[in-house]
Amino acid sequence: MAIGASKKGPPVRSVGANAAGAPSLSVAVHARMRAEILAGRFDPGARLSPRGLATEFDVSLSVVREALSRLAEQGLVVATPQLGFSVVPLDVDDLVDLTKVRVLIEGTALRDAVEHTDLEYEMRVVAAHHRLTRTPCFADEARMTITEEFASAHAAFHDALISASPSLRLRELAANLRDQSELYRRWSVPFSPDDEPRDVAEEHRRLVEAVLDHDADKAVQLLADHFNLTTAILVSYATSVAAADSEASA
Repeated sequence: MAIGASKKGPPVRSVGANAAGAPSLSVAVHARMRAEILAGRFDPGARLSPRGLATEFDVSLSVVREALSRLAEQGLVVATPQLGFSVVPLDVDDLVDLTKVRVLIEGTALRDAVEHTDLEYEMRVVAAHHRLTRTPCFADEARMTITEEFASAHAAFHDALISASPSLRLRELAANLRDQSELYRRWSVPFSPDDEPRDVAEEHRRLVEAVLDHDADKAVQLLADHFNLTTAILVSYATSVAAADSEASA
């Protein structure tokens, strides 16, 4: 099941038609569009108008189309013949399947790491967690736009958690699956219910504590809970959107 609708966000600052050269314009538009999609400015599945974006960014249609094509290659945008471009939809079935596989793969890698723990591993985990806690999460509190610095620190933290696993292939599989889930993870932040605020910092702290206690079973369970909560938030959002659409069409 794929859920998606468009929404308007605050206007972004114009890239400027007089920037130095078409290639740099395309890079700038691509970077801004990627940031806006990851920040949740557009709902999952929202249609993207190249002409509207060209006007907004004050660039040519060809520059916007090139940027959108790059985003499609990266899996953030869908290009459909006759229909144009849209943000990838929130595909609940894909999300549930992806989460299930992540729990299996990254959970196995984490268990492997904890069972092969040493002082160097513990120092990497503590250092990565310290960096994560000291990195500002939001560039815009109101829109809950996650900073790229925080996203990088978050990825490094999860890499550190499994870094003692002797299996390079297992670590690479976990990292690849994490990359595939990045858009879903970022979507979950603004969609988190206000009446049940999520304490991600506490989830990370408890993971570190379990690792330092050499409690593999607890660490793996906490990691699974960490992933599954993100999925639950998005499934709840998708369900509420589907119910609203059904009510509107009744």
